[in-house]
Amino acid sequence: MSKKIKALLAVVLCAAMLIAAASPAFAAVDDNGVLRFNKDGKLKIMQISDTQDVDIPREATIMFMEKALDAEKPDLVVFTGDQLAGGKIETAEGVYAGIKAILKPVVDRGIPFTVVFGNHDNDDGCPVSRDEQFAYYQTFPGCLAYDAVPEMYGTGTHNLPIYASEGNDIKFNLWLFDSNDYDRENGGYDYVHQDQIDWYVKTSEELEKKAGHPVPSIAFQHIIVPEIYDLLTEVPASEKKTDGVVEGFSSRSGHYYKMGDGFTAGHLGEAPCPPDIPSGEFAAMRDTGDVVAAFFGHDHKNDFVGTYEGVDLVNTSGTGFYIDGDREYHGARLIVLHENTPAEYDTEMLYYKDLVSEPLPGGLVSVHGKYVENIVIAAVSGPVIVIGAGIFAGVRIARRKKRRQK
Repeated sequence: MSKKIKALLAVVLCAAMLIAAASPAFAAVDDNGVLRFNKDGKLKIMQISDTQDVDIPREATIMFMEKALDAEKPDLVVFTGDQLAGGKIETAEGVYAGIKAILKPVVDRGIPFTVVFGNHDNDDGCPVSRDEQFAYYQTFPGCLAYDAVPEMYGTGTHNLPIYASEGNDIKFNLWLFDSNDYDRENGGYDYVHQDQIDWYVKTSEELEKKAGHPVPSIAFQHIIVPEIYDLLTEVPASEKKTDGVVEGFSSRSGHYYKMGDGFTAGHLGEAPCPPDIPSGEFAAMRDTGDVVAAFFGHDHKNDFVGTYEGVDLVNTSGTGFYIDGDREYHGARLIVLHENTPAEYDTEMLYYKDLVSEPLPGGLVSVHGKYVENIVIAAVSGPVIVIGAGIFAGVRIARRKKRRQK
């Protein structure tokens, strides 16, 4: 889709977005459609990442989302990519059905939400582009997502200021970056591009000028930054079978890592999968000085919190039960912001095992995901069928030989 068509599509859908954002049903959104801290000085955000399902999501995914939303009653939900396993959905109707199903627990509860994309939302074979998917999200009540600059690389990069509980002071800001999908020049995963970084720096400066001071912020995106490997501690290959040690991804394969002193919470269940090369995004966040923490998805079995050069790097484990994850440790993340101490935040993981009393069915593999288990079944059943057929054929040949001997 060309940038001109993309810009036109954004204008056409602007009215629908404004109507949704201005809905009076949402406690954290005022009559002007902006986010505000609650009267108690707090604002609760729930990060949901990697639901990554098809047109009819797994029952366990929806059940968990409903339990988490009812338990915590967040003021805002942030979807951080791979809402869909887009390449596995054959029709446009299926894509829209999948989005609607994932949003339903949030929309039914009248909770405002925003969204960024991951690398799988429009995988090869997906019949609906990112721009078209984004436009569909914007038709739902409570959607606060918008494309700040339609000509900018990617789809849906934007920010959401959070105002004081009373008055017009901007107390906090949320950055929502499209980390895109795949690096078609260098291979591997993509990243936040330079025009997005330039927009971020410029907008941060504008916010500071408007507020009269740097505005503390947190960032959300799907793919983690390469600097995560600077935060990890490399260990000898002799420790590769130790719990909590993972082999590095892509250009870092053959090297082994664990969580070091910079981490304050969480689990490292698999190798982080960033782009191979730094894009300059992390350096811009560090040097601009407004980003307190950056929250990521993408790596389904990681749910850590660590601090690198003054910025918290936070990964949230996968929510969905279609693709792989760490069984009962599938989850979502709760983030609590404080109006009086905006540079501080509280966060915790919400796990399936703690919120849903119904146990997961026994899996064939150490991870739980319907798609993964189907692959295992196919891999196991194929040789079994071949072996079984061979045995059956052997028995028949043996019987024929006996008959001839008679």
